[in-house]
Amino acid sequence: MEAAREAYDAFLSHYPYCYGYWRKYADYEKRKGNKKKCEEVFERGLKAIPLSVDLWIHYLTYVRTTKPDDEDFIRSQFERALGACGLEFRSDRLWDSYIKWETDNKRLQLATAIYDRLLATPTQGYTTHFDNFQEHVSTNPPNKILEVDEFLALRKEVKHMLKHDGTSDSADKPDLPPGEDTEEVSSDEETKAIRERIISIRRKIHKNTVTAVTGRWNFEEGIKRPYFHVKPLERCQLKNWQEYLDYEIEHGDQTRIIVLFERCLIACALYEEFWLRFVHYLEGLKDPELHSKIKDVYERACTIHHIKKPNLHLQWAMFEESVKNYNKAAEILANIEKSVPNLLQVANRRINLERRREDYEKCSQLYEHYILNSKNKIISTNLAIKYARFCQRILKNIDKSLEVLNSALTKDPNNSRIYLQLIDMTMQKEGPCEKEVVGLIDAFLEKESTDMEQKILFAQRKLEFLEDFGSDIQCVQGAYEEYQKYIKQNKETKKKETKTDTSKKDKNPPLPSSQANTYGSYGSYGNSSSTGPYQYSSSQQGQYNYSQYGQSDQYQYGNWQYPQGGYSGYNQWSGYSGGYGY
Repeated sequence: MEAAREAYDAFLSHYPYCYGYWRKYADYEKRKGNKKKCEEVFERGLKAIPLSVDLWIHYLTYVRTTKPDDEDFIRSQFERALGACGLEFRSDRLWDSYIKWETDNKRLQLATAIYDRLLATPTQGYTTHFDNFQEHVSTNPPNKILEVDEFLALRKEVKHMLKHDGTSDSADKPDLPPGEDTEEVSSDEETKAIRERIISIRRKIHKNTVTAVTGRWNFEEGIKRPYFHVKPLERCQLKNWQEYLDYEIEHGDQTRIIVLFERCLIACALYEEFWLRFVHYLEGLKDPELHSKIKDVYERACTIHHIKKPNLHLQWAMFEESVKNYNKAAEILANIEKSVPNLLQVANRRINLERRREDYEKCSQLYEHYILNSKNKIISTNLAIKYARFCQRILKNIDKSLEVLNSALTKDPNNSRIYLQLIDMTMQKEGPCEKEVVGLIDAFLEKESTDMEQKILFAQRKLEFLEDFGSDIQCVQGAYEEYQKYIKQNKETKKKETKTDTSKKDKNPPLPSSQANTYGSYGSYGNSSSTGPYQYSSSQQGQYNYSQYGQSDQYQYGNWQYPQGGYSGYNQWSGYSGGYGY
């Protein structure tokens, strides 16, 4: 028995929409004589797939068999079933079963009340239901099928009409309550008129229902597989569901929209986009009372059908955080990281969740964990730079920022972005920093493997820094000469490359004078007509003119355009399909 239970539980935990197995499981427990366990299985199944008409009918049959005399309980379960799936387009058998149970027990007024609800509900068998209702009216006395107040009102209306037409001989008879048998309550003509009036009133409702069914009929006809299956749906089926949802949303009946979404999620459970569309619709209603419903949808999607879909989990975590449920959000992110490791998007979300709830210690631990365990040098560097900024801006700890960056530099010694961050962090320290900043720049410039354009950039940075904050003019002069040296080397390298280009041979013309210095002289020293890379002013030999500093320089201070190469994607989340592999 335990082995069978384990098998059922294991299967249904993965495929709870397979209503047939809930029914088999309940029947198995019933055969074994475990009434309590049988009812528990029914409850679990009805919670897992409340729109299953078959499962509800099976359960109601069980209830009527085990508690045949408990009328109130049976009726409460029928009402519960209608509340769960009465709006399902194919719920006709459930409605019919409820009406038959009341009719068989001679509770005709209650049966009429159910018909009134059914006739206003668009279902597949809407025509049959109206025919059955007419038969119900024609085969039973009106005073037996209507409530007292409605019967008396209709009888009075009919008597007035007949009296006005002069065709009734019962106008002077007193109005008696339904069920009174001491004398003839109404004539055959009066009874016929009352029946016609009963049907006439419901026919107006039926016409509205016909209109509603007509608008949905093509969509319903397009649903070829309303049940769950692991096989993929055809594209036309998916398109039909999308268009059907569009139709219901356009008409704006919230209850019917939610029911259709739930129906759709049974057939399309393995399609992430339908789950996302449902929660986006619910969240868009901005109704706090729907929070429990939204959580339920997310939980079903993420813990049953899409355990390894990061997008859904990230959305769920975002929702939980928005309602101040930080622990649940953190748990969701931790779980998806276990299922799908090495996603930068999840790592960033976990870190920033802790930052937003001001758990800075946990935030630091996560940064250090991801930096240490990253197998991708680019990702590790990016995270280290983010961590350094966090230490600086949030923790107000410049020394820790520098420590993080220096540690990153040992792993990625040629990364210009780390050097730039180190320079900026060092400049923000209190007290003199000239020696440290220049030392960092020189360390980068001394690297043989560094790209020449990067060297030009850093040489310019050094020159600008010394100009603004240097204590010795000779250092400024030396920095400028170094800057010009790198520009000259770069020009020579390009000329050599041009000469060795066999495809162009000697057809390359010399560069125009306006482009002789690709990177621009430092602030266009000298007058605008000078052609040399470093022209002294005619009035001040030995000095350089910096009146036009930074106006024609490609690498402008404060808006550096240094090439990033592989770092162009910095601060952009990874696509989660492949991950970054840290």
